[in-house]
Amino acid sequence: MNILITGGTGFLGSRLCQRLVTEGHRISILRRASSRTTALANLDVRHEIGDVMDSDSVRRAAKDQHVVIHAAAGVTGAGARERSYDVNVAGTRNVIEACMQNRVRRLLHVSSVAAIGIPESAVPANEDFRFNLEGSKLYYHLSKYRAEGVVADGTARGLDAVIVNPGWLWGPFGSAYRGSDILRVVRGARALRCSPGGVCIVHVDDVVDGIVAALNRGASGNRYILGGDNLSFRDWMLKIANALGVRPRLVPFPGFVTEFLAAIMGPLSTVEQRFYGPYLRCYFASRSTFYDSGKAARDLGYKPRAFEAVLEECVKFLRESTTR
Repeated sequence: MNILITGGTGFLGSRLCQRLVTEGHRISILRRASSRTTALANLDVRHEIGDVMDSDSVRRAAKDQHVVIHAAAGVTGAGARERSYDVNVAGTRNVIEACMQNRVRRLLHVSSVAAIGIPESAVPANEDFRFNLEGSKLYYHLSKYRAEGVVADGTARGLDAVIVNPGWLWGPFGSAYRGSDILRVVRGARALRCSPGGVCIVHVDDVVDGIVAALNRGASGNRYILGGDNLSFRDWMLKIANALGVRPRLVPFPGFVTEFLAAIMGPLSTVEQRFYGPYLRCYFASRSTFYDSGKAARDLGYKPRAFEAVLEECVKFLRESTTR
């Protein structure tokens, strides 16, 4: 099968290319001329130079493709307002039009749990959760949500499209391990501030499994959360500390303090971009970004590994990298 992947040089996209090439598919990627292609070394992949922001190059890349996987995404940190909208919304619109014009059989849109919204309690959100971030400064979340609206419009016009919503991706990427930064923090700390929120962590290869399953069995017009374990920050820190064999002191950091700091830095971030990163950290510190992958489990046979297995791989990767 001919498959075009946007974002194919990135973390998730490159792992997806590797998987689909081994399954015998003919893979093309749409990438910028400046993109690093190290992750695709020795892979039999056709490179189409262009950009999702350039409708002509997207249309050329989609020609003769049976499936398009749209995995390109905008930035999440400082500068997210303009770039996220451009890539996530306008870029997705270009992909939709290219699929329609080239009569692509199926589009798989890689969205994010960011497009679901953020639960107001520790109860995980599912695909039916009502998006609750309109008017916020979470530009990446807003752009991913609006990009899904663009996909829905394409579906209404007859496009066979499926959406997947991955959680926070961990896993090996080149000479690094995505997610390992927090391990280095825990390993070197005597005390750790522990706020009341939490995260949903999933291994990148489990998301790849979910994407392949959604390609084959996902229902058109549906979205599927591809998450993993939901962990409070306290449990997360304790699991990491135990895996590393360290015993830092966990210092509770009240949610009202982080909320107060976020309220101060939010307005500042609209004037100075350097405040946007700290604003996001404070904003999420007291929120449990938990998500329910039950629909993907039922419909797609999705079975993500436990966080302990992800953590074991990460610790092994870090230990081996220090001995090279």
